[in-house]
Amino acid sequence: METLLRVLLRPAVGFMNQLNFKFKILTSFSILFFLLVLPSYALFSHYNSLVQERSTFLMFVTWLISIVVLATYFIMAFYYSLLESLERLEEASNKIAHGDMSVQLQSDTEDEIGKALYAFNRMRHELNNTLSSLDRYKMAMDETSIVSKTDLRGIITYANPRFCEISGYSEAELIGKSHSIIRHPDMPHEIFEEMWHTIQSKKIWRGVIKNRRKNGESYIVDATVIPVLDINGTLLEYVAVRHDITELERSKEELAKHKIDYLTGLPNKTKLLEDLDHAHRPVVFYLNIDDFMKLNDFYGNRMGDRVLVHMAKLLAFIAERYQCQVYRVYNDEFLLLCEEKNIHTDSYQTLLREIINDIEESTIDCNAPACISFTVSGGIAAYSLHGSRENLPLYAGIARNMAKRQHKKLMIYKHAMRNEENYAKNINWIKRIKRAIEQNRFIPYYQPIQNNTTGKIVKYEALVRMIDEEGNTISPFFFLEIAKKAKLYSKITQAVIDTTLETFRDRPEYECSINLSTEDIVDQEMRSYIYNKLGSYPYPERIIFEITESEEIKDFEIVNRFIKKIRSYGTQVSIDDFGTGYANFSYILDLDIDYIKIDGSLIKNIDHDTESRIITEAIIAFSKKLGTQTIVEYVHNQAVYDTVMSLGADYSQGYFIGEPQATI
Repeated sequence: METLLRVLLRPAVGFMNQLNFKFKILTSFSILFFLLVLPSYALFSHYNSLVQERSTFLMFVTWLISIVVLATYFIMAFYYSLLESLERLEEASNKIAHGDMSVQLQSDTEDEIGKALYAFNRMRHELNNTLSSLDRYKMAMDETSIVSKTDLRGIITYANPRFCEISGYSEAELIGKSHSIIRHPDMPHEIFEEMWHTIQSKKIWRGVIKNRRKNGESYIVDATVIPVLDINGTLLEYVAVRHDITELERSKEELAKHKIDYLTGLPNKTKLLEDLDHAHRPVVFYLNIDDFMKLNDFYGNRMGDRVLVHMAKLLAFIAERYQCQVYRVYNDEFLLLCEEKNIHTDSYQTLLREIINDIEESTIDCNAPACISFTVSGGIAAYSLHGSRENLPLYAGIARNMAKRQHKKLMIYKHAMRNEENYAKNINWIKRIKRAIEQNRFIPYYQPIQNNTTGKIVKYEALVRMIDEEGNTISPFFFLEIAKKAKLYSKITQAVIDTTLETFRDRPEYECSINLSTEDIVDQEMRSYIYNKLGSYPYPERIIFEITESEEIKDFEIVNRFIKKIRSYGTQVSIDDFGTGYANFSYILDLDIDYIKIDGSLIKNIDHDTESRIITEAIIAFSKKLGTQTIVEYVHNQAVYDTVMSLGADYSQGYFIGEPQATI
């Protein structure tokens, strides 16, 4: 019946659809008024005369009924005209609800109905864009993250392909199971109890979890579990997003190993310097076995190692008594790091004398007619006396050396000792440096530099090291300044250049970075040496010279000419230690350089030092304006790495990226 009615009304509905909404109402009521109200008024006004003329009355009634039918026809046409638009909206809404985003409503008018249809189309378009963005986000998350959903009982209802790939289970094997299917037996139950308590309280839980693959292998993830709520705040399900950090955790373990002395198991110098940064009012006791090299030569390395292990055990026992930490910093050199508040003796000397007596009273069973006994001497340095944390090991060592020369068991550091100590030490170092040059024992160690955009190692910096006569690797901290004063520095630079270029001759996929001081650059002989090397090297464009100097450039013209000359070979130039010394904004503007290397003093605490962050951000912005790229040094942990990445640094270098190694 309704279908027939719609067919009958179609002409009028078509007519109504062509009208503006206001005109539809006006037309309908005008028709109602003219076709119904006015005739009715006429009927009642002339009722008496019409009744007297029967035939006229019947004609009038017939005419009136026709008018009523016609008015009803147009009113219903108006109704169905509106109904059609509403039905189209309803049908389109249902399609969208079922995921069909292709629906499009046509409107031929600009009235309220047309505006409603236009608003619907716009809403559909925006919703489609939003869903498309969500799909891209989901795709990105599925590609990079391990994602799962569980119901309120913890049963898995969704597992993305990455979850299946890393766990080794298929989707069918995971759906319907709890996450205990991948739980590793090493994980404490308390962790999961805390997680459930947190998410059931409608809070987000974050943590690191060790899981187990189907084949029994372990993997580690950082997990975020999010409770999903409806509009009334009722829990619906849980979504877990994880990232595989197995390699990162293993890297941390490897880094931790580098802070441990392999022979004694004690923390080493790297850990000492790290702990000194966090000490409140530290006291350092430096202990050295007297004439250990003679002991080692006489009894052999195996017995020497046993002596060192015995010494480490004794010191560890003593350190525990005074709530101190013991370190083996080098060969037979040990160090105790204590806090002033934990030392309850009358003086530091009294405590160190007690420690030395305890050590010397012990002996090592050497399976020989006589047992090994050894003597120890020591030095003391305290923050309250000298006001410097990082120099305390150096000061305590100077005090010990002074005690040894004066045939005393121990001494406490005084600033007057340093000049005398330095003079004697410098004479010895000059001899060692000369022998190392003659025997080709200055070599480069190569530290990787990562491209922050690609995450790949693309460069290496050559860092000079000296190998001493016992085969130990010596940092330039100990010999570089002395070499400069003794006019031996240029020989060391040449050795580094020669070895580095030879190393990278067959590795053209990497760039190599070599340090030059302004002393090198102003040396005519050194400049000629570098030009000759570049002229015969097959890949001069892969070489980067880092200009390093803590003092202001005195002969700027020579430096500028040198830079232009090496750039004519295609060689690149970097300014090192930017943010300290001469390396400031005004000089950079006048130098034709490729890279700005931001000094490690700005980077090492950038994750929590607001001032360092602001300065670094300004340097990076400045370099981008100049069209140069930035390299950040001292990237030593994840937090620092994340910070420099967020600031837009182009390259990263530091122990978190990779330690210097003798080979690449």
